[in-house]
Amino acid sequence: MKLFDLFRRKKPAKTNSLDLYLRSFAAANNNRLIDWALSYSKINADLKRDYIAMTLRARDLARNNEFVIGYLENLRRNVVGSEGFTLQSKAKDSKFRADIESLWREYNSRIGAFVSMDEHQSGRDFDVLVLRTLIIDGEVFIRRIFDPASRFGYRYEVLDSLEISPLYNVEDAGDGERVVMGVRYDCRGREKSFYLCQSKGDYYTLSGVREEIPAADILHIFRKKFSDQARGYTELAGIIPNLGQMDAYKEAEIVHARIQACAMGVWEWNGQSAGDLIDEVDDKGEFIREIKPGIFPVAPKGYTAKFLQNTSPNNQFGVFWKNMLRSIANALGISYNKAAGDYEAVNYSSLREATLEDRASFEELQRFLIENWKSFQFADFIRALAMNEFIPVAKMTDCLPHKFFGRRFPWVDPVKEISAKEKEYDLLLTDPLTELETRGIDPDELLDRWGQWQDKLNKRSIPFMVRPSIPSPDQAENNHNQELS
Repeated sequence: MKLFDLFRRKKPAKTNSLDLYLRSFAAANNNRLIDWALSYSKINADLKRDYIAMTLRARDLARNNEFVIGYLENLRRNVVGSEGFTLQSKAKDSKFRADIESLWREYNSRIGAFVSMDEHQSGRDFDVLVLRTLIIDGEVFIRRIFDPASRFGYRYEVLDSLEISPLYNVEDAGDGERVVMGVRYDCRGREKSFYLCQSKGDYYTLSGVREEIPAADILHIFRKKFSDQARGYTELAGIIPNLGQMDAYKEAEIVHARIQACAMGVWEWNGQSAGDLIDEVDDKGEFIREIKPGIFPVAPKGYTAKFLQNTSPNNQFGVFWKNMLRSIANALGISYNKAAGDYEAVNYSSLREATLEDRASFEELQRFLIENWKSFQFADFIRALAMNEFIPVAKMTDCLPHKFFGRRFPWVDPVKEISAKEKEYDLLLTDPLTELETRGIDPDELLDRWGQWQDKLNKRSIPFMVRPSIPSPDQAENNHNQELS
């Protein structure tokens, strides 16, 4: 054999289809243990088919399922909070900052009722409605209408997501446009208009007369999870089946427990007599008696009591229920302890870790609402101020810079965390402005209040101290000795 024959490429052996199958990705295999049904439809095709039923089920859970109700209440308290979103104006001209913030507070007040179309909600309450709709329906359609009688211009209303015609679809609307579930898109995929079909007490008339509303009048907010996704879908989508099954399972266990608490049994005729109760049977020949808790009836003559053995609720119910809620809470991005209100077996470390994760979820949702709703609302607010001559039109652009703060959270362990912040200050890893803004505090407002405090102290001839000095033990002993001498 020649030397180059050793390096000659051999002809590959012939393979059959079975060999190719065995060398494929295991994640794509189907066998007797894995029967994975897949949808080859694109996201919009799936939404066209399932959107209405999925949304109605999510709304039912939001009304009747205590876990979802608690989850929504957690979001209300921690994302919007008792004070709502706080505005910090960053207008280039400092003389406008205080005026803008003051007018914003007036605009969002319940007394003024300037935000909502029905004049029945404060700005904070309207934000809560936006948040709930986003979680339950998976999307929010906010319609804005200019009110010339209002000092602040635009008013808003949250439209019913199911009334933006989910059944109206046009594949080719001309010029590269299309209509997907009631939303008209141009050739670049931009929203051009929305088709509103107001229902008459139910959703059976969603294919009726439609009103086309320009996209400039509606703010459509949803999380785009797929590249070609045209509509949002409920954040509860992944847990709806499990929650539905758990509700049915819990109801069965409760009924079983109630039956077990009663004297549950049947009367069996022993054949020793004609039976005293023969005349009291129903039309099917069955003798019925009412069962009540704590009642032990006496067997009538000729009958023997046969009590039923009921082993429910089973001893594993609590463990199973807790494990199911853990997986559901994880899918929602919230800790099990907070979602279920169960702090039975936690320690400081685990509770702190869970609290920090929850805060990260809340702050991310705050940022989403600020970017997709509050900033647009503030831009409308500034335009209205310019139109009504609260600020000069020429200064409108200079007044647009701003920052919103959601609800801030206290430290888990203040002593340890303040000590850590002091070390960060010493190492120049942070600064007062960053820390104040992280906690939702306006630095200018804080310093103004410190100035007011100093003025009050000066009027009373009280020395001003930013922080009382605490002497060390050695200094305290020396001061004591000096006083004695």
